[in-house]
Amino acid sequence: MNDGFLRYRVLWPLVPAMAMVMIDFTIVSISATEIQKDLHLSDTGAQWLVTAYALSTAAFIALGGRLGDIVGHRTIVRAGIVLFALSSTMCGLTPDGSDVSSPWIITFRVLQGVGGAMLVPSATVLVLNAFPAQERGKGLAVFFIVAGLFTAVGPVAGSYITEYWTWRGIFWINVPVALLALGEMLFVKLSDERRPSKIDWTGALLIVAGMGLAVLGIQQSTVWGWGDPRTIAAIGLGILLLIAFVAAERRATTDRPPLIDIRAMAANRPFAVDNILTFLAFGPWLGVFFFGSVYFQVAVGQSPTQAGFSILTMFYTFFLGSRIGGGWMDQYGPKRPVVLGFLLAAGGMVLWATELADLGHLETTAGMLVTGAGFGLIFSPLNADALNRVPDEIRGQASGITQTFRNFGSAVGMAIMGTIVAGATDVTGAAGAQDFADAMRTAFFVGAGMLAIGLVVAQAFMADKQADIR
Repeated sequence: MNDGFLRYRVLWPLVPAMAMVMIDFTIVSISATEIQKDLHLSDTGAQWLVTAYALSTAAFIALGGRLGDIVGHRTIVRAGIVLFALSSTMCGLTPDGSDVSSPWIITFRVLQGVGGAMLVPSATVLVLNAFPAQERGKGLAVFFIVAGLFTAVGPVAGSYITEYWTWRGIFWINVPVALLALGEMLFVKLSDERRPSKIDWTGALLIVAGMGLAVLGIQQSTVWGWGDPRTIAAIGLGILLLIAFVAAERRATTDRPPLIDIRAMAANRPFAVDNILTFLAFGPWLGVFFFGSVYFQVAVGQSPTQAGFSILTMFYTFFLGSRIGGGWMDQYGPKRPVVLGFLLAAGGMVLWATELADLGHLETTAGMLVTGAGFGLIFSPLNADALNRVPDEIRGQASGITQTFRNFGSAVGMAIMGTIVAGATDVTGAAGAQDFADAMRTAFFVGAGMLAIGLVVAQAFMADKQADIR
């Protein structure tokens, strides 16, 4: 059996595990309107179905990456899979339309995110370590493409399950996927090197509380109002806690290693730039799926199944962009695909926004295709370059940092775009379809603005050459 086969064999248990986490960002977006109706959730409550998951993943993922370095990446992946499957089961068991429905499902969505936070950084490191330095762009591209295929199937599968069975099935389907991943891990040799160290629990508490309060304030602003003391207090306290987290991490010592080595990150400029770009790229990503799915159901009048196939259009060029981006990363370095990706994604979202008023799938196809190509070019080169910029012994921590920026960007972007949409119209469709499309167009322009900032940052500050790795 040749080395190349063995390297790709590592993907067999890790792809379904990663896909399970990625699918739950998109599959719930398709079913959100049905869940909202069944459980009698408010518009903000429906958005929390997605935001709570992204936020908890972001808040705990740095801790997950650190635990992978300390306990072993294979061990942490297994624990993450088990927690994710158990939490998914409980999401599907949410009581119908009672007072506990909303806190129940949001609580277990948070726990799903914790499971994903344990799984994602360690799975990424295990894939990266399976490939030689000169093939890591290709290896991660294949990993994300194959996981992306499952992610693309998610909205379609979720729409069928929701329309012809029950929305609860979109959570229960994670259980056999988890069992498949755990079973495959028995037959694949995965590196489980451990580097014992203390865990920075103070830093973990500060980052979890800071992110949670900041996003809570943004998202709840549609209910409380921007001038309400609760909104101001939540956002202000969240920012202060994040500042305290940075200060605490800078004071860390060898006796108490930091959760995120702020000083090393600041000194490693290419790594820092990659993470800023990751935040900006993923800011609109989750909102695109959530509101894109709701748009096809509310404004266009499609069934969940039709909406699933409609939003799938974006993935066609995403896969192509991912493959091209990974190849360019290995050949030319990361800057070329990332800069072009931000340009296409920003332009695509602007085009998509201008097409929304036509209230149709065919009319929005061009915007979706251009946007998907842009995101595809960005993701794998950016992720591979960030991890290539750090030494092997802290790669789990580095993966956790990168995924923190990724998921916090998703949570913040979702909260901002959700505030725009919910502040202008009722996402259940009580207001006119045209009103919803107009509000969504404004939200997409804001998302395009984040990507435009990313384009400027990538062009001005991103390193031209690959990291010096062996």
